[in-house]
Amino acid sequence: MRGNIVYMAIAAIAGIAAGYAWSSVSLLFIVLYAIFLFARKRRLFLFSIMTICVFYMYIAYIDSHNETQLSSRMTLFSIRFVAPVAMDGDQLKAMVEVRKKEKLQLIYYVKSAQEKQQLSSLLAPGTVCTVKGTLERPALPRNPNAFDYRRYLRFRHIHWILQPQSISPQHCRRMSPTLYEWLLLLREKGLHVIETHFPAETVGIVQALLYGERTELDEPLLEGYQKLGLIHLLAISGLHVTLLVGAAFSILIRFITKETATIILLIFLPIYIVLTGASPSVIRASFTAMLFLCANYRKMMLSPLDALSVTLMVMLLFDPYMLWDVGFQLSFIVSFALILSSPMIMSYHSAVFRLFFTTAIAQLSALPFLLYYFFEVSLWSLPLNVIFVPLYSFMILPLAVASLVAYYVHPLFSAPFMWLLQKIIIISSDVVALFSSNHSLSLILGKPSFFFLVCYAVAILVAFVQMERKRYFSLGWVVLVIALHAFSPYIDRYGEVVLLDVGQGDCIYIELPYRKGVYLIDTGGALPRQRQPWQERKREWDVGKDVVVPFLKAKGVRYIDKLIATHGDVDHIGAAEEIIHHLSVKQLVIGKGKTKNAIQEKLIQLAKQKNMEVVQISKGDRWTAGGISFYVLHPFSTYRDDNNHSIVLYAKFGGLSWLLTGDLEEAGEMELINAFPQLKVDVLKVAHHGSDTSTTALFLEKVQPKIALISVGKHNRYGHPSPDVIERLRKRNVIILRTDRHGAIRFIYSKKRGTFFVMLP
Repeated sequence: MRGNIVYMAIAAIAGIAAGYAWSSVSLLFIVLYAIFLFARKRRLFLFSIMTICVFYMYIAYIDSHNETQLSSRMTLFSIRFVAPVAMDGDQLKAMVEVRKKEKLQLIYYVKSAQEKQQLSSLLAPGTVCTVKGTLERPALPRNPNAFDYRRYLRFRHIHWILQPQSISPQHCRRMSPTLYEWLLLLREKGLHVIETHFPAETVGIVQALLYGERTELDEPLLEGYQKLGLIHLLAISGLHVTLLVGAAFSILIRFITKETATIILLIFLPIYIVLTGASPSVIRASFTAMLFLCANYRKMMLSPLDALSVTLMVMLLFDPYMLWDVGFQLSFIVSFALILSSPMIMSYHSAVFRLFFTTAIAQLSALPFLLYYFFEVSLWSLPLNVIFVPLYSFMILPLAVASLVAYYVHPLFSAPFMWLLQKIIIISSDVVALFSSNHSLSLILGKPSFFFLVCYAVAILVAFVQMERKRYFSLGWVVLVIALHAFSPYIDRYGEVVLLDVGQGDCIYIELPYRKGVYLIDTGGALPRQRQPWQERKREWDVGKDVVVPFLKAKGVRYIDKLIATHGDVDHIGAAEEIIHHLSVKQLVIGKGKTKNAIQEKLIQLAKQKNMEVVQISKGDRWTAGGISFYVLHPFSTYRDDNNHSIVLYAKFGGLSWLLTGDLEEAGEMELINAFPQLKVDVLKVAHHGSDTSTTALFLEKVQPKIALISVGKHNRYGHPSPDVIERLRKRNVIILRTDRHGAIRFIYSKKRGTFFVMLP
């Protein structure tokens, strides 16, 4: 079986994928794989089919028993904290266990600075508390291609979010920690030492390198590493573990026998997994190292490919849901590619060439996964990795280890190491900031379809095979797939209108067939909240960064032809600045007339700095693109009030006439129907989130909509939409679709036909 265990590993993946979600694709893959084995590896055929069946039944059993034993009616809970508590501003998050060892995700909002201090010192792994609270189901994704938080928690056997009314120190007590909890406490102490004694510029990176913890990393810096394809440097990987185990083994054998050193490392590595956060990359690297140590101890030969394959199967037996973890996928696919390509890499005598090809192979193998999860790649990734990989491997990581070890010996001994580490990290962080913010050269391709994933896989496989024969022109196949992926929206005959769920605000995405135009009408935005210093969070939720920009990137949008700001309210254009910073906008469209709106004025100044065209429009203006005409029905020059200065657009998509009204109120509606007495529409974007100041009975009588779209935040403070507005619409038998109940609302159309879809049933 030597060198052939990889076929069983592939079978295990196929069995789990099919067992979790049986589909024609998984069936086709299993059939083709079985045919291949029978034709080329007949002696492995039976073993592989058995492996598929075992893992298929295993995931089916695990998934069928992954159910909650709790009820939403429960209000009193005895909980045990089984993981470190994350305190960010006034928000406390932790994983807890209740009866029958069921896990819950706890979210609590601290009420005062004094309570925050008390809970920070009290709550830790092993603490048991009695609390009153409510259970809520984790949220489903509310926008296309958004993160599925419910599935994420379910894969961790968590089915409820617990929201306590309060956490009283009088109802909490410290219990004797388990071994696992004791290791977590030890990890927290190590993180605290770094946070309090290392230079501020180094804290986040040192914690990431030594403990796999990124919470203290500066948010823009973390985004910069991710944008440039350098984020893997801040994760504990196989190189980290290899260097650590190699160094430890070299030191130990100077004092003890090789056999004793091996046993010590075999005991230490599971502890190291817990201390460093137990991410998939850490588990993979550590378990693979343990396999090699065991093989060495027993004087056995073990190939790297066999070790990787055994590690994969053991990890999937331990947790089959890990197959859907992006870290797991990237860790194994890159390792697999590097192992198979190692003869080619080692054939080069130059260390520079070896580093270049190692980096190139890692980047190439990860490409489909990066596009699927992050929708873009940076053209700087390859050259910067060639520089940063040795920088981190041979300077920053050793200095971080030396600084921490020297500190524990005596704080004075660590000073020179910390000084040098600080200088290097400051320079490297400046380089990351420079390239990520001003010269990112990001190639936004969007989330690849299944067809393009297959194309990428085939092209990359062909490229690897040909590269082994020193035929580098084969990379052209990968470039061709990238070009086709980038060009694919321009041959798509379908257009799309999406009313994004941005909470209490408006954001409408319009894409014309064959991508003849991409328009964004408003952007959403959140009102700034006044917080005390102790309530400030390291990372505030941002509708632009967390909803709109990811949606646009997943669609493969590189340019927005028109960013239309209907008016200057923050819930309509508050996220515009974030969008302009992340994507190219050709034209900013605003209503004609002078306004004293500070948000809109700031947006106009930013547009001028970015050399964007700023266009003012009013009643009577129009434009045509891709055979579709957009008519501007409002604003009238007489209005200066923000809401009644809203841009109102009329257009036809998929055989339906649409009226998009911004926040137009009753006075504006009356002027609109007086100016256009024959105005009739099929789809009405209800103005002002369904406020009773708009959508009057007379207006509905005149425009006679068949479908009403309401963009409104769930449980918003204003009580929108007004029950009176809903009643007026129902009396006219208007179909009502609203983002608070349905999530994003999509209309996919071509010429005279179109279909509505909603994210939530």
